[in-house]
Amino acid sequence: MLLYEKRILYLSLYRSGEKESGGGFIRFAEKTGELRMDIQVKKDCCGEEGSYLLCLLTSDAVLSLGELSVQAGGINASRYFKADEDQIYVQGTAYDKRDIYGVRIEINKESCIAGYLKERPEMKQEEEPPIMAAEVEEESFTEVRTFDNKWEQLLNEYPRIHPFGDERTFISIEPRDFIVLSAPFQKLVNNSFLLHGFYNYRYLILGPDKELGDGSGECFYLGVPGTFFEREKMVAVMFGFEGFECDGPVEVGRFGYYLRRVEL
Repeated sequence: MLLYEKRILYLSLYRSGEKESGGGFIRFAEKTGELRMDIQVKKDCCGEEGSYLLCLLTSDAVLSLGELSVQAGGINASRYFKADEDQIYVQGTAYDKRDIYGVRIEINKESCIAGYLKERPEMKQEEEPPIMAAEVEEESFTEVRTFDNKWEQLLNEYPRIHPFGDERTFISIEPRDFIVLSAPFQKLVNNSFLLHGFYNYRYLILGPDKELGDGSGECFYLGVPGTFFEREKMVAVMFGFEGFECDGPVEVGRFGYYLRRVEL
């Protein structure tokens, strides 16, 4: 369980493979089958505002965790993953925690910000393992990538989860990410029921769901994690959340998500 033995992972700036300076840190936290990574990077290490690829390093692969955006103060972001005692799940695939040896943020071809939990495993012919879970073009990582629609872009930028135990894919977001919603729905950042659920579980979900929709096309739903009780459901309805779904039948005491329809 090396991944959790080191609660704070300090990051350094590397240029041409040489360590230059401290770059920030990542804080790991485990709660109820979930791994949370809080990422903070100094702005002077990542340069101008832009987006940079975040990777989880394993002995067999480099796993893309989407892109991080540089803001005025640097990078300040979080990622959430399903986890159990021995494994972490990235986009529905399980990886042994013992195989994870570090985290890397790609700045450009010569520079990266990285931290290592243990010594890097030997790679055959000194080759980097293939990047999994998302394709990365053989160009500068600061180049803007194009997508067919907004949802595809969000899938690339945010952690993917399967909250209902089936093939439906949602992303994990926070209230500060509501800029991705259309203007009328950004005001949900002040919704008391939503904020209560977020502060309890530290994440929300967003995704398309034709099964929940009215059959008129692809519908997007925002979900607040919580436990099903009739009284809680009544409060949820008062704050605009129209339904509840979980992994299996809805029963009193089951964990799931209170949902409401939104637009991107």
